[in-house]
Amino acid sequence: MVLIGSVTAVAPVDSAESSDATLLHPSPWEAADAEAQFLADRILRREGGGLFLDDESQRALGREVKQALSLVRRAYPAMAEVLVREEYMPGRIILGLEGELRDVVVDTWNDENAHAPPPTGHAAFDALNAKLGLRAAETLRYGGYAFLDVDERVDVIEATFAYFLIDGVDYARPEWAVGGSPDVDAAKVRDTWHFVFRNAWGDCPAGCIHSELSFYTVAEGEAERTEPAEARAMDPFATLLADRDWY
Repeated sequence: MVLIGSVTAVAPVDSAESSDATLLHPSPWEAADAEAQFLADRILRREGGGLFLDDESQRALGREVKQALSLVRRAYPAMAEVLVREEYMPGRIILGLEGELRDVVVDTWNDENAHAPPPTGHAAFDALNAKLGLRAAETLRYGGYAFLDVDERVDVIEATFAYFLIDGVDYARPEWAVGGSPDVDAAKVRDTWHFVFRNAWGDCPAGCIHSELSFYTVAEGEAERTEPAEARAMDPFATLLADRDWY
């Protein structure tokens, strides 16, 4: 499943000037709202803070990320081609169930109530579902799988840990994006933003064969490139690379 990607548009063609259509790449800041939100949410999840991401923090950090990301792309337009990737579907959690919990869930949830799943009678499971704002659910009876849609403000990584504590939950995970793609990650140290742009290509549905990393800092309204050899040896670049397994 592709969760985010670049979009191209065909410009109107003046036949007196050219017989070929011109493909316009996205403006360096055109897609910044969605990208900034993806990246801000990633940063907040990394910092931790409970089952729900704070609305005010999301908005404030999103605005700041958008501005810093746009400064990098204004100064280095090639980075407009490397978009922030949404790692997994917001609010979607996949559970593997076993034993009594599996039986009661597959017996209670069905196609008729998928968009308003009722309580199952399992107290701990129902309480967590209610806390996370369960909106919809699907089940696969023979596999013991449940696909939950909860409030999109939920930190689904934290939520999976909470589900693991319930007896009868064999595993829990987000619905990860399939394959690989270019991506961007970032961290802020004091007043300086540090961005890692990972361009990737070559059979990306299978994970991308090739990749190239570029490093930038943004401070006092200015974006500057950092040489890869220098960036790899300095924090927070080195920490970001280790967290993402980018080498």
